[in-house]
Amino acid sequence: MLFAVTIEDKPGMGATRRAVRAAHIEWLEKHREMLVLAGPIMDGEGNSIGSVRVIEAPDRAAVEALTEGDPFAKAGCFGRVSINPYRIVFKDGAKAE
Repeated sequence: MLFAVTIEDKPGMGATRRAVRAAHIEWLEKHREMLVLAGPIMDGEGNSIGSVRVIEAPDRAAVEALTEGDPFAKAGCFGRVSINPYRIVFKDGAKAE
């Protein structure tokens, strides 16, 4: 099952995010089989202020556990996390259904 995960960082977490980024990337590598899509949300100046992910997992509990294990979460970066079932309709310019 696919889940869309939208994460908004707490204000002022840029330095913390930069300090933990290497651990975060290593963590993503360990869980790459679950990642359909993952990347940062950027502000107008190009600074990361959160993340968007599409995760393949058996259930919401698995996505919650995955998200809670993120080094960014453990460092206190996350202000708001939204997890919702997701369905791909278009991919790479073509209808996917």
